[in-house]
Amino acid sequence: MPERTAARITAFGDADVVQLVDEEVRAPRGTEVVVRVTHASVGSTDVLARRGGYVFHPFPGFVPGYDFVGVLETESAVSAVLGLRAGARVAGVLPGMGAHATRLVIPASLLAPVPDGLDCAVAATAPLDLVTASHALRLAEVDAGGSVLVQGVTGPVGSYAAQLATREGLTVFGSASTRSREAAEALGVTFVDYTDPLWAARVKNATDGGADAAIDHTGSPEVLTALSPRGTWVHTAFVGRRGHERGDSLRGSLTAAAHRFGAQRQRVCSVPGLVATRRNDYRRDLTALLGMLAAGELTAPAVDAVPFERIRDAHRAADRAQRGRKVVVTMPE
Repeated sequence: MPERTAARITAFGDADVVQLVDEEVRAPRGTEVVVRVTHASVGSTDVLARRGGYVFHPFPGFVPGYDFVGVLETESAVSAVLGLRAGARVAGVLPGMGAHATRLVIPASLLAPVPDGLDCAVAATAPLDLVTASHALRLAEVDAGGSVLVQGVTGPVGSYAAQLATREGLTVFGSASTRSREAAEALGVTFVDYTDPLWAARVKNATDGGADAAIDHTGSPEVLTALSPRGTWVHTAFVGRRGHERGDSLRGSLTAAAHRFGAQRQRVCSVPGLVATRRNDYRRDLTALLGMLAAGELTAPAVDAVPFERIRDAHRAADRAQRGRKVVVTMPE
């Protein structure tokens, strides 16, 4: 088997802790296949994990990166059933990170085809954020004509959630900073200034008693004030205090679990969990969503492409997290 180069987090800290390491690639077993990665996104979760604040990676030594696009190099019985042949462009989300590498040996069931006409770099920005937005809306269970509050509506997940929600006939309230107001309103949402101390009350008044659901990454208790008495609070993340992110995320998850069946019920949207436990649903969603992206029915963020050999620069760019843009590393040919 050919070797691969992987970007490993050797210690927790700034971008200098990311090291490119040449490694052997083990032979695929059973239903596994080999994918030559061509593009992989670098997002806020990768930055958090590198700093040591991500709950699923409490120790260094791992390879970050959830989503990727690549070329299928080998086949298995499962890939054949899925219609994926050697040479096909594929995309996927890994349940435990590891996408920042030139080759992956993974189950074929993680893969979805990349539609013709969809640029590889654009496709690489999307899998984790698209599936997160779609899964969060499903957990919200809002009927057509209902209302949903999307926190951070100009961010990657928020933007997709707003686009998908409006397509389903929902009224969307999107929170953002005042400098992002134009971008928020371009999504067809009602802008909510999150710096306004009365923002939650304004949402409640505008929805005649509160939004039917909220898709939120902050964990702020103010969200409950904006919800209807029987609204659903969907957590896509928990923004913790710097240096305490892991503990704050765990506490937030436990609190949400304790209120799963309350009047204002709470749900945790975990795409790694979805990928690990409901593989068919995940793959079906990703295939459909990439098709919508290729057809121009959804708008992806702009791409900031960085060569893989400059992975540290990619992390620095992701640290800055420019609105409406996504960092993608491009692998050597």
